[in-house]
Amino acid sequence: MLEVADEPTFAFEVDGATTADALVQSPWFARAVIDFCARRGKAQNEDGHLFARLATEAEASQYRTLADEFAEARDRFLIAHLAAPVSN
Repeated sequence: MLEVADEPTFAFEVDGATTADALVQSPWFARAVIDFCARRGKAQNEDGHLFARLATEAEASQYRTLADEFAEARDRFLIAHLAAPVSN
C-alpha cells in the first residue's frame, strides 16, 4: 500500500517488504506517482518521500477485486489506484 497525502492511494502486490521498498524508491515509480498527483491536483506527502506499508484487509480486498478484472494479464505488474468511495 502506498499513501499519498496521508490517504491510501495505490495498491500493488509484491513478494515482500524489501521489494516494495525498492519499488517505491525507484526513480521511474516516483516520477509516475508525482505525475499522477500533479494531473489530479492531489497534494503529495509532506516530506516528499514515498513509503510502502502492508494493506489492511479491506484495502487488500479492494485490490483483489480490481486485479481480478485484469486476470488475463497476470504476467504484468498492476498498480491499482484506490479511489475513495463516493458518498451519497
